[in-house]
Formats: sequence, structure tokens, C-alpha cells
Amino acid sequence: MATADSHFRVIVLCTFITLLTVLSVGLNFGNVSSLEESSSSLPLVHKGERLQVTQIQDDNEDEYKILGLTPNHSVRVGITDLKGNSIDTNSEIIYHGRFLHITDMHPDELNKLGSSIPKKCHKKLSYIPEDELCHPLGDAMSGCDSPMQLYEDTLAWIRKNLKDKIDFVIWTGDNVRHDNDRGHPRLEGDIFKMNQNVANKMAEVFMDEGEEDDMPLERRVKIIPSLGNNDVYPHNLVAPGPTLQTREMYKIWRDFVPAEQMHTFDRGIYFFREVIPGKLAVLSINTLYFFKSNPLSDNCDGRKQPGYKLFEWLSVTLNELRRRHMKVWLSGHVPPIPKNLHYSCYTKMAVWMHEYRDIIIGGLYGHMNTDHFVPLDSVKAWKSIKGQNDENCTDENCTDENDVEDYKDVIDMYGGMGLLDEDFGVTRKSKRYDSAPQGKVTYLEDIRDSMFARIKGKNKSGEHGDRYAFAHVTASVIPTFNPGFRIWEYNVTDLLKGDIERQFEPWTDFFTRINQELDESDELADILETFDDDDPRTKNYYTLAKDKTIPQIMPPGTPLGPGYVMQLFSPERYTQYYLDLDSAAKDPDFKLDYRVHYSTNDKPYDMDSLLVEDWMELARRLAQSSPLKKSHRGKGDKENKQDLQELSAVSDLWKTFIDRAFLSTGYQNFPFSTN
Repeated sequence: MATADSHFRVIVLCTFITLLTVLSVGLNFGNVSSLEESSSSLPLVHKGERLQVTQIQDDNEDEYKILGLTPNHSVRVGITDLKGNSIDTNSEIIYHGRFLHITDMHPDELNKLGSSIPKKCHKKLSYIPEDELCHPLGDAMSGCDSPMQLYEDTLAWIRKNLKDKIDFVIWTGDNVRHDNDRGHPRLEGDIFKMNQNVANKMAEVFMDEGEEDDMPLERRVKIIPSLGNNDVYPHNLVAPGPTLQTREMYKIWRDFVPAEQMHTFDRGIYFFREVIPGKLAVLSINTLYFFKSNPLSDNCDGRKQPGYKLFEWLSVTLNELRRRHMKVWLSGHVPPIPKNLHYSCYTKMAVWMHEYRDIIIGGLYGHMNTDHFVPLDSVKAWKSIKGQNDENCTDENCTDENDVEDYKDVIDMYGGMGLLDEDFGVTRKSKRYDSAPQGKVTYLEDIRDSMFARIKGKNKSGEHGDRYAFAHVTASVIPTFNPGFRIWEYNVTDLLKGDIERQFEPWTDFFTRINQELDESDELADILETFDDDDPRTKNYYTLAKDKTIPQIMPPGTPLGPGYVMQLFSPERYTQYYLDLDSAAKDPDFKLDYRVHYSTNDKPYDMDSLLVEDWMELARRLAQSSPLKKSHRGKGDKENKQDLQELSAVSDLWKTFIDRAFLSTGYQNFPFSTN
């Protein structure tokens, strides 16, 4: 035990020295050390100069309107003298205030035109009924993955129509076909190869003309990938790194992951990138460490668990980004919904989003193949965490058994419905829709009735709804329903408003420091594992080794961030695109052409912006469509007629929400045994 004590004292001393490290603060704005010296960095200014932001007038406003985008939304950042005269036009940077979220492409090289849908579109038969034939762009609700033509033409359409109108791409995984054909099992080498092919394609699609092939991190459009549950072998299964898998994924994503984060990435395939240097970052979270279907992850409380280690990284990263006054989007494959995640991981995600609501804008996810959004309730999450970690807690703010049971009921309900994993079931029947997803309408109705309907008013949610955060789940390219993706628009007009001149340590120094801290934490976890609960020193070790996976309360008086109050980087609206596969199947000459499905400011959503309050208001309106709200007994004819008119409008809102969730495939009207 003497060796363990000595080892522990060394760790404490190293940690103390680290905490005493003083970071320099300078006065030269524009010289902020950024994650990468990129072509989109804000220009350097010198004495007698300043940065100036000007609005750009688009040459073809009609093009933007056809695409459902806001014209004249971009800004130019350039250097001027103190009188406002331009100095160096070559150093000017344009920010469009838009980004793309694309997910679940699932390209399938085995998919054959004219093959059989019941055979996963992998095999041609001597006779195939007309409605069971596979089409070149795919077939909604077939259970087949994306034909290569759909995958390639989708990216070509985006490059032609949208690439020059966006600043970055959030790409949330699943780039390999499902393992749903026993005749063609996925092999590890095939999975690495397809991941590499898709990564190469993404790098190619979003590269501007004239940009250097050998300098991928300096390209204008930043790409932030996340690991999908089908991007690994076997699917869903990811061990804590370093492993062959983590190292291979770094090689595959080397065009997207800054080199100084290689060691951190090797711990578990998570990283972040500055998309507007010194101001805005996107964190790529490996949500498979939270995922119930990953057998190598049990919870986010055990110090040896990969989910726990991920939250340690999240802690130091968010602290540093806050210190640098940067704002953040979270991104990942599996959304933080109780049915998906281990409960300890779900509650921690909710409280981290809450306590860092001054910098976290929101979370963007895929996996579900369904267009929807879900609230995260920080009050219930905190009560659950405090109740679990304090056996003597009696304060009303510590535990609320009813709140905890509410969430457990939701989890049990999803388990009973068989909805803990979104992979297609392996079926061998010869009917068109046998492999269509099941239970999706019920899933959305349960979100409405168990989450939307319980959103509190201002007295309990805060002036700007800061009790809540939201997870946004976009539609997928794979033809589970009609293919889709979306473009978000965010505020860039205030790009230099209220800026403070400051300089920070280089990111390389920061990563050297945090890698040491994380390695020491791993060593400490090993030491703690050697003591049993009856050892009198165990309590002291745990006290000294504070749990960094639980956030500190946000300092009082800290201003709310862009997700709550309109300011720089606040989300303003998004436009969802979709491809009508039914029309494509009927027309042999059909050319792939994505259309605007809707924009969030369209009727009946009528959202003026996309702040948390706006999502809360929409959720409440959707909750009113619950059958529980439709009782009219005891009313007069006149009142009844008025109520019916109001309910008709509410019902129309829900019908629109459902139609948009399934990208107008009509899934909700199909006679499945369980919707």
C-alpha cells in the first residue's frame, strides 16, 4: 500500500502544479491563437487598423428564395483604417451565417437496380412483383440502404446548390450499410474502406476551387464528422481507446481532426473544431459510449467507463471554451433521449447543457431517421443525480421520486415496444413493407404526451426557458422515409459586437496539458480500483479525486448564451430539404432534385427564431393536440363549435408535424400492425 500512497501523492502534486499554471492575457485582437491557422481565420490587425463587418448583397436573390434561404444574409469581414477605408481586400473573409447538417447516408455498394426489396436490394430474382423492385434512387420504407446513385447524386446536388452558401458541415455519421443481410455479412475491412471512401468524398465535395489538396484543415468549409453506430465493427460495439478502431478512424478523418488532438481522439473518437476561429466551435461527441446498445459501455458513473472518460474530456473542453468566450454546438450520432442512452449518461448530458447554457447553443443528432426535436429537463436531471449520489439528501431540491419515476416509466415503455435500437430487423418475408420501421408514430406521440405536455411555464422554467435545452434530430439521407437534410441559418451580423481584445495560450499547449490531466485521471482510476469499500482511505481518495463529470453550477449573473437570447450565433431558422422518391420511381427520366420541405418560419410553425423559448412554445402547441385535451362534454352548441374549430387548427398542426417527421412519405397512414 505504501507504493499506492506514494503514487497518489505524486498525482495530487502534479494536479496542484497544473492548477497553478497562469495563462497569459494580451491586448492584440485578431492575434487570438486558434485551433488551426486556417484560410477562414479572422484577419490580423495592426496599429491604426480595425476589423469591419459589412452586409453582402446577393446578386441573385431569387436563387436563395427558391432554395428557401434568406437572401443577403452573408457578411464580409475585412481590414480598414480608422476612417473605414479598405486596406487589404485579399485578406477579407466571408461568413454566410449558414451550416449544413447531414446524417445517415448509409451508401450500399451491393444495392442493385431492379433487385428485390425483400432481398435488401442485393439480389435479382427471376420474377419480382412491380412493387418489390428496387429503384435507382431508393425506395422509402423498404428497409434497403442507399443506392450509390442516391448517395453520390445527393452530395453532387449539395455541392452545386449549397456549398458556396455555407460555412461548415455537421455530419453525424452512419456511412456504412446496415448488417441486415445474412448472405452478405459486413467485414471489418469493408467497414473501414467505406468509411474512408465517404470521408474522401466529403472532403472533395466541400473543397473550394483553388484550395490545396495537401492542406485540408485550412479549407474554407469546415467538416465535423461524428461516429455512427453502423460505422464500427461489429455495429454498436466501441471499446474505450486506444484501440485499432480509434487509430483507424483518426487516419480516415485526418482531413477533419486537428493534429494536436490526435492523442485525445485516440481515447475515444471525440474532438472539436473551431468553425469561426476564436469565436465558434463544434464538439463531435462519440455518443456510442452513452448508447444502451453498446455492450462495452454500462453507464457514465464508473471511472473506468468510456462514457465517464468522455465527460471528463467534455468538462475540460467546455471550461476552456468558456474561458475563451467562445460559443459551442454539440453534435453526435445518437440523440440524448431516455430510450437511447444509459440513464446516468442522459442526466449528465442534460445538466452539462444547462450549466453551460451561456456557451452551448444546442445539440444536433441523427440515428432516428425522423425529423423531430426533444427537450432535456435540467431540473429532473439534477434531482436524479443528487438523489443517486447523496444517501442522506433530504432537501426538496435533492430528490423527487415522482420525477425520477416519470423518466423510468418512459424508458420501460420504450423497452417494451422494442425501440431501444433503431436498426432494421432482419426479416425474410417477401412483402414490400416487411422491413419498414415500426412504432414511429407511437414514439412521437409519447414524446408529445410525456415530454412536450410537461414543459413548465416561466415560473418554473425561467424567464427565457433556461431550465431546458433541446436536442434536434434531422432526417436521414437513407430512404427509411424520403431522403432529407437541413440548412441552419444563424446570426453573424453581430460578429464583432462587444468583442474583447485578448490572447490565449496556443491550442497545442492546452492539449498537452489536458492530455496529461486525463492520463493522470486514468491512473487515479486504477488506484481507486485497488481499494475496497471497507478500506478507510477509500473515502479520502474519492474526496480528493473530485468527480469532474458533474458540472459546477453556472456562476450567478452569467449572461445567457445564443440558444436563449438573440445575439451573435443565435439560430434564426432552418430549411429542411427532401427528395420525393415516389415521383422518382414513377418517372424513368427523373433527375435528382431536392425540394424545400419546409422552413421553420413557414405556417403553421411560424417561428420567428429558434431560441429555446421558441421550441418550448411549439412543443406546448403540439402537446395541445393530445387526445387528453379533446373533451367537450357539458358545453353548449356555440361553445362546442368554437372549440371544434380551435381543435381542428391544433389537429392540423399535429398532422403537419407528423407529415414533416416522416418527410411526406405517408408512413403514418400505412396499415402497419403498430405505428
